[in-house]
Amino acid sequence: MTEADLLARTPFPATRDSLAAQLREGGLRPGATVLVHTSLRALGWIAGGPVALIQALLDCVGSDGLVAMPAHSSDLTDPAQWQAPPVPDAWLDTLREHMPAYDPAITPTRGMGAVAELFRTWPGAVRSLHPTCSFAAVGAGADALTANHRLDDPLGETSPLARLLRADAEILLLGVGFDVCTMLHLAEQRAWPTRPRQPEASPIIEHGRRVWKHYDQPALLDSDHFLPVGQSLIDAGLARRFALGAGHGLRVPARVAVEHALRYWHGKPVPD
Repeated sequence: MTEADLLARTPFPATRDSLAAQLREGGLRPGATVLVHTSLRALGWIAGGPVALIQALLDCVGSDGLVAMPAHSSDLTDPAQWQAPPVPDAWLDTLREHMPAYDPAITPTRGMGAVAELFRTWPGAVRSLHPTCSFAAVGAGADALTANHRLDDPLGETSPLARLLRADAEILLLGVGFDVCTMLHLAEQRAWPTRPRQPEASPIIEHGRRVWKHYDQPALLDSDHFLPVGQSLIDAGLARRFALGAGHGLRVPARVAVEHALRYWHGKPVPD
């Protein structure tokens, strides 16, 4: 979508204040803990772009609340497994040797959008140390949320997702659908706990030096499988839709989303 297209589909620009008002109307309250997924362009023209949206979120939750976002960097993986596109075999040793180690301060997000990329650099932001599936957080409890993010459990029971669930977090999908709802990766691991694990490798800093670290992690579903779960949440009235800019948002308690997904998947085989 070009900026001209964005302008054409926006009746009037959103602002920090108007976004905050709409988020409050959608149920976001002071002191809330929220896991946010966004598509900035889906919300139309915003005066201030990602800065204004992040400010609006923080305005709503206040100093006692917490905003978290995925800050994933999926390019810090074994290049032998890259498929879109694959790289030549002759490149593999060079890539493994020279790919910079994960650094929470400077490693960019990949495919997460402008809001998540800015958010990881926000004043006071804390980012977890998982090289591919990190989370960033601003607000009360950010350090505890992001601490000790294990290599072998990126989105499971010891991850920031499980901590958000225990904190009764809410999920905000702003201009996006349930296919990007990271919390449902936790639900799928509860639904099928004996799924095989898969090998991975990433460049990290260990004991003060760069290493190419091998580890394993759970096999995960393609997130397209989350769409019918999300639609059933909406159909059941469990996910609240609200206007946001020239688009809309969805709000659902994380616990409700996970419990509903487990009911939806109960007794079903792992999707292909």
